[in-house]
Amino acid sequence: MTFEQIDLFICAAQSTTFFDAAEAMHTSQSALSKQIMKLEKELETTLWDRSRRRAVLTPAGEFFYKEALKISGQYHRSLESLSHFKDSKEHGLRIGTLPFLSQYHLTSQIHRFCAEHPEIPFSLKEVEDQELLSGLEDEQFDLILARKNMLDLKLCHFCLLTEDRISAVFPTSHSLAEKESVSLKELSGETFILMPPHTSIYRLCMQSFHKENLHPQIVRTARAESIVSAVEAGEGISLLTESSFRLFRQPLLTAVPVKGLEKLSIGIAYKKKRPVSVSAKTFLDFMSGAQQ
Repeated sequence: MTFEQIDLFICAAQSTTFFDAAEAMHTSQSALSKQIMKLEKELETTLWDRSRRRAVLTPAGEFFYKEALKISGQYHRSLESLSHFKDSKEHGLRIGTLPFLSQYHLTSQIHRFCAEHPEIPFSLKEVEDQELLSGLEDEQFDLILARKNMLDLKLCHFCLLTEDRISAVFPTSHSLAEKESVSLKELSGETFILMPPHTSIYRLCMQSFHKENLHPQIVRTARAESIVSAVEAGEGISLLTESSFRLFRQPLLTAVPVKGLEKLSIGIAYKKKRPVSVSAKTFLDFMSGAQQ
């Protein structure tokens, strides 16, 4: 029994005549009939009642038709999956990420994925926000590791991995350092050192100030590691993710959660209109499973 015979049989069962089935399958009626007869011989049963003016399925033929649909469906799905796998093997699995893997303990998980799936060519590129989004749009990346608030969810799927939140970073001597939480209005008289303007954290902070009709005094912007040193030196306070503060914390600093700011969702994103390769699906399943 071959898959070609099965597909010919299905087409014949779904067509008015063998002639119509042969036309649809781009073969001759005699060739189609011969293949179906071979199939009947192998199965040792009659699939077609040919005693009538038009051949019709026997009860055995009706039963085999249902089974043939299952067999053919699985076969063609496997071919499609294999096609995606071949495509992914040609260019590998290309992942773009913000420079935050250490903050969320993702580096070790990615290393473990590569060790468990050496058959998947893997590339990882660390870039800033705009290059990450344009790389996904231009299909330079199959998947990206990003914050949810960066994305247009009408165009992207998002798979949550972990969450974070924004905190105000003070010297321990600051008058607000002992509070359990603070509001943006309580911070309105402070001077700020924030993340660089191209980052989603900066944009989120500025949007939050704007909603409260506040105009913060920003003395400068810098990377997280420079910010904690500047706050410790008394240049101002900052708004940072808790994960960044934990990574670069100094003993004379404290972080206090900011009320009213939504949690930050961190995860894997991919385009809705682009087929997901087998390699990409394998990575998605692996990373999601690692968080459970």
